[in-house]
Formats: sequence, structure tokens, C-alpha cells
Amino acid sequence: MEDTQYGRRGPSMGAVVIVAILFGVLAGFGGTILAFWAQQKGLVTFLPKSIDSINAGPAHLNIPISGPSGSLPSFASVADNINESVVNVNTRTEQTNPYSMFFGGGGSEVVSGLGTGIIVSSDGYIITNFHVAGEAEKISVTVMHKNGKKEYAAKLIGGDKTEDLALIKIDAKGLKPVILGDSDALKPGEWVMAMGNPFGFEHTVSVGVVSALNRQLPVDDAVTMKGMIQTDASINPGNSGGPLINSYGEVIGINTAVFTGRSGGAQASGIGFAIPSNRVKNIEEQLLKTGKVKHPFLGVSYQLISDELRAAQHLPPSSGGVEVMNVLPKGPADKAGMQKGDLITSAGGQEIKESSTLGDLVGKCAIGSSLDMEIQRFDPSKGTWEKKHVAVRVEDAPKNFAQDMQRQLHSQQQQQQPEDNGDGSGNGGADNGGGSGSNRVFPFPFPF
Repeated sequence: MEDTQYGRRGPSMGAVVIVAILFGVLAGFGGTILAFWAQQKGLVTFLPKSIDSINAGPAHLNIPISGPSGSLPSFASVADNINESVVNVNTRTEQTNPYSMFFGGGGSEVVSGLGTGIIVSSDGYIITNFHVAGEAEKISVTVMHKNGKKEYAAKLIGGDKTEDLALIKIDAKGLKPVILGDSDALKPGEWVMAMGNPFGFEHTVSVGVVSALNRQLPVDDAVTMKGMIQTDASINPGNSGGPLINSYGEVIGINTAVFTGRSGGAQASGIGFAIPSNRVKNIEEQLLKTGKVKHPFLGVSYQLISDELRAAQHLPPSSGGVEVMNVLPKGPADKAGMQKGDLITSAGGQEIKESSTLGDLVGKCAIGSSLDMEIQRFDPSKGTWEKKHVAVRVEDAPKNFAQDMQRQLHSQQQQQQPEDNGDGSGNGGADNGGGSGSNRVFPFPFPF
């Protein structure tokens, strides 16, 4: 008789389902109780339910990352939005060839250059750097329309070499202008984006932060660009004239120069400079009206009163401000009775604590306005310093005034301190940090 084998019978499917449900309910209930206990003990923090609540953040963080509309714009959307407002600027200039006398041939050559610009009006006005288009003989602009690129001939409306800004115009309508933001509201550490044409790579985007504000940038012995925005957003030849943009899509600066370090010495990286947008607005308005920029001036050169200078010149112990080094004959200060050696302690009711303070105050004055200043003057007959008040009528600076005054100041310093190779004047002059190399600042378009 054959043995009959029976397999073991497992639980039914219904029983399995019921057991699984019971385990799930018990696990969920237990997990909820455990999570509630952990939250009460401060061991965990639940994530917010929405992106909006993430952007809001805890009150104590106070992170200003929301845009004007309450949402955070990504740099991708910022770049896309401003793309049509950023243009390529191409220039051609005929220059004398210094080697033609040795190798024969023509005495001149055509030099091409490339920079960037921003559209500031729907009818074709464009802002760029003076060193890009201010002295060019032929200018063309390429606009990135939604339906493709188009090249336009451009004409120079006006420019200013000292401010390094130029206004050009193309014959076009319906263009998309940028929004110029408030550069005075910037703070170090804010995110910014640069857009331009570095080395001819069109509409390149780079991102960084505002590294510092109110930088003094000596371009040469006579010209110092003041109040510049420093950024580590990548800026290269070809970026000149392009925008520095905040996270709201507003242009808060015009990229102008990079600092590369000392020739023959340590090389710098990530140190770029932009002209603040509030200054751009003022210059644009003047160029649009007259094609020129007026430069308010007093007609003096000066240096900050340091502890060393105070001791050497036997100045009052509490004296602050600046010492007048030279007075331009028949200039505004000369007409007001100011003299070499006067100490300017306040201007317009504001105490002078930095060498840049006086220049900034004068720069904000309207041509023809009066600037009240408090000065101290030494009376040799009494051997004392006397306080005086003078009112100087601000005038438009004559051409080459800065260069002439700087040369006088350098000549005077060399006579007084022949062994001192530094500037020491606090006026943004030559390098005084020692070493054989000079600082190199490059504000230039890309030549090709």
C-alpha cells in the first residue's frame, strides 16, 4: 500500500492581510507617539509644509531672500529676464602704428574692440564704459531679440573719461530697458550676477557676492575712481560696460575693471569693480541733456591729517580733517580766501574724518552752489590756530585739473620727503605699500 504524503497547509490569504493591517496600525500609532515625545523634548524639528514657509524662515534668522513679489527669483530667471537688455558693443578705431617707420608700409592700423552695454531706454539709448566706446571711430551694437540677434550701427551721444561712462544710441524701437536699482542700499555679502561678453563669449553669466563697498580705485597717477563696488563675480576683458545685477533683477553697477595684483609679484584673483548704479543714473542724465559731465570742484589738493603729520606740523592735538596742500590760483577756494596750510575740519555741517569725505561732499554739490566749511588757520604772530568759516562757490572743474594738481602734489612731496617713495597722502595716489612692482588695474575692452 502506497504511503500518501500530505503537504503542510499554511495560513489563508485573508489571515495574512488581517495580520499585516494590525501590524501597520500598531506601528503607525507607536511611531506617532514616539515622534510627539521627541518633538516635545526638542530632539527633532519638522520641516515646513511649503516652499513659501521655507523662504520665510525662522524669525531670528531674518534672511532677506524674498523678492519684491514675495517669491525668490533664481539667477536663471534673472538671467533670462535681462538677456534682451544686455548688448554686445563692437568698436573699430584707427591708430598710428609705432613700428611702421622701421618696417615700412602704412602708418596706421585698425584696432577692433569688444565690450558690453545695457539698454536704458526703449528707443535705443545704451550705457557702456568710456574706455569701450568713448573714443571709438565706429561703433556697432548687437541686440539679442527674442526672434534672434540683430546688429545696429551706433553713435556716441557723449561720455566722460574720468567717470568711465559713455552713452550711445542705436536706431531701434520697442527695446527692453534694464531697471537701475539703488546701489546705496547694497551691503557686503549680497549675491550678485555679472553678465557680459568676456573674450567674446556672448552673454556669459557669472555669480558672486558684493565683496566690499566704497573702494577707491587708482587707475593712474591722476585719476582715482571713487565709491566703487568690489565683487568676486568673475569679470574679464569684454565684460566692461556690462551689468552687475542683484537677485531682484535690478542693475546695481556697471562692471568696469579688475585688479590683478603687482607686476612681477603676487597675482590677484576675483577682485572686480563696478560703478554704482546711482552714479550711473546721474551721469546718464547729464550725458542725455548735454553730452558732457560736470565735475564740481573746490580747486584744492589735500591730505588726511594723520598722527605723524599732526606731530610734524605741530598741529592741535584734537585736530581732525584734511590739510590743504595746494590752492589753484583763481579757483573757487582761492576766491573764497583759502590758503595753503589751512585745515578743513568740516564741510556742509559734516565732520571730515576720511580723505574721501570731502571729495564725496563736493561731488554731490550742484555747480554754482555754496559749500560752507569750517577751517583752522595758523596765526604766526600769535602762535595759535584760529577757527574760521568760509563759503566756497562750487564750480565746474577745468580740463586736466586733477592731473595738474596731482603733479604739483607729487613734486611738493618729493621736495619735502625725497627718501619717501610712498604717497602717504590718503588721496588714492601711487602705491605706498613698498615693493618694486606697481599695482595693476585693467579697465579695458577685449581687443581682437
